[in-house]
Amino acid sequence: MMIGNYRINLGAGIVGFILTFFVAYSSNLLMTSLIRGLIGFVAWYALAFGLRWGLGLLLTSSAGSKGFDYDPPNGPEVRGSQVDIKLEDDGQELNDLLKNGQNASSGEEIPPSETKAPTGFAPLDPPKLVRTKDPEELAQAVRHLTDK
Repeated sequence: MMIGNYRINLGAGIVGFILTFFVAYSSNLLMTSLIRGLIGFVAWYALAFGLRWGLGLLLTSSAGSKGFDYDPPNGPEVRGSQVDIKLEDDGQELNDLLKNGQNASSGEEIPPSETKAPTGFAPLDPPKLVRTKDPEELAQAVRHLTDK
């Protein structure tokens, strides 16, 4: 629902046409000013339409909602509007993870649960970077490259 009627849009478009036409007419030909005035009319009409639509949307949604009270309609219209999902029970694995996290700070080791499947994860062990060149030799190479 929108506030007002199309006359508000039309009035805004006419104001936009007049403003744009006179500003453009001061430095352009009549035909160019008319074209720019028509573009101004369309732009102001669209802006007024968007403003009316946005205000109507805001005012009807705020007037229609009285807080968090929701009374679902009775009957088959409600069917399909709610989704009930049941997941498998991961309670034991979650408990093991929580116990391991609490005991890791105390230094105790607890073996993983038998219900936990092996993931095949192995942490990355990158090779160490070792300098094989003498720093003076590297400095000489840089000096040689910057001389050219």
